[in-house]
Amino acid sequence: MSKRVPSPAQSDASRQNGSKSQGPVTPDGKSRSSRNGIRHGFLANTVLLETESRDRFMALCADLDQHFEPATEIEAGLIETMAVCRWRQMRLWSMERAALSHEIEKRSSEEEDTPTRVALAFHTLCENSRAGETLNRYESRYDRQYNRALQSLNQIRQKRDSAHVA
Repeated sequence: MSKRVPSPAQSDASRQNGSKSQGPVTPDGKSRSSRNGIRHGFLANTVLLETESRDRFMALCADLDQHFEPATEIEAGLIETMAVCRWRQMRLWSMERAALSHEIEKRSSEEEDTPTRVALAFHTLCENSRAGETLNRYESRYDRQYNRALQSLNQIRQKRDSAHVA
């Protein structure tokens, strides 16, 4: 299954849409929002590799914050977990692409057509290393962690909403 990574244009569009937001209105919301840059900055320092884009990571965090509008520190933590899982998935996709591209390039002088070279490169990666298996295992792990955090966030919100109705 192929996952889609947002293009730079899509990321820019998300940032532009986010900039149209009026932001938090309540004093509590303004206080929480004012700490996002600091919190996400600390998170970026622990998650990002030196070669990865801090701006793209911060934009991902901001997009998730804007979409889910965390009301508590617990919700904010779950959203951070989602951001980290998503980022690590994208890193894995990049690694898989690089490994396959490297193997395909090694076969560029061969007479096979491109699909055959791709298939042979994939076969080589699977046969000669556990890289494909490891990438798949970690991708599944991050997907499960993301979904558990989202499910927990939704459960917390449902409990809060039902408590307000009662």
